[in-house]
Amino acid sequence: MKIANWNIEWMNHWFSPDSEQPVLRPSDQVRGVTDIRDLCERVARVIDSLDADVLTVQEGPSRRAEMQLFVSEFLDDRYQVIGPSGKGQQKLYALIRTGGAAENPARVDEPGNIRFEAPFLVDVDGDLTLTDYEMTREPLLLEVTDAASGRRLHLINLHLKSKYVHMGERLWRDPATRPDFVRAAMLARRRISAEAMYVRRYLDELLDANIERAVVVMGDLNDGPGSDYFERHYLTHNLVAMLVGNPFEPPKMFRHGFIDRELRERNFTAIFDDFIDDIDDRKILLDHILLSPGIYWDLIDGRVEHDAFDAEIDHAADAGSRQRLPSDHRPQSVTF
Repeated sequence: MKIANWNIEWMNHWFSPDSEQPVLRPSDQVRGVTDIRDLCERVARVIDSLDADVLTVQEGPSRRAEMQLFVSEFLDDRYQVIGPSGKGQQKLYALIRTGGAAENPARVDEPGNIRFEAPFLVDVDGDLTLTDYEMTREPLLLEVTDAASGRRLHLINLHLKSKYVHMGERLWRDPATRPDFVRAAMLARRRISAEAMYVRRYLDELLDANIERAVVVMGDLNDGPGSDYFERHYLTHNLVAMLVGNPFEPPKMFRHGFIDRELRERNFTAIFDDFIDDIDDRKILLDHILLSPGIYWDLIDGRVEHDAFDAEIDHAADAGSRQRLPSDHRPQSVTF
């Protein structure tokens, strides 16, 4: 079984919001896209190259019918659409390949006391007062059955809160407004920490009920290895480390699906200008696949799918335009 993950940049922009039936927008109405059908075809070819039994997607369209249109028109109806989940214009989906190794897909409910659609108490602004907080995007929870063994696999498609600060670079570069940027950035990081901690509570409940359970957490976690400026100076958390779990409970710690199997220079999923550390075109690892101990030892391959992505770069398009790249994130995969 092969499972892949991909944040496909702003799929919702591809479809007309004013049409009752799903329809692609004209190219000149899509931000930075000169040929929307060509972009859709290139994204579909990346998906074909991944050749995955399960593909989890972040930044999917608002309406399920729009994702179904994309699957029908550009992927020849070879995938079953599960979802969406989440609020706003960036929804979470899973595409299950028909006739593949993953069978009987079904959405599942949260166990115990965790309810991702409900608010939970947390101090997100540092005033030492607990207030209700809601997930920016509720995770998509589903299970599939391995066709060969009959084993059930629990999948969590996750897109955590962004660290983005509106007009952040301008605020940061002006000494007079830098404190405003730091305050906004710290609030964003406290919110994403709250979301990661809540998901970790969910994982603990799953493993407390069955320590051998096969669980995969995958998605755009908006954080990577190493310490950024705010972790070094303001003592914020590394979110991936929080999700992986407590080293004092090794049987419940998750393992990374590809970071130690991929070449060092290929261990990135996005490229952004980092105006805080003043590094242009910084290669960063924002997207991850984390495996519970019960499934990790079945892993035979894990990688960032650069080759499938790079093959669909439109080198004739303007640098920096939405037309040029299939997405602003590279897909990743694990094979069991």
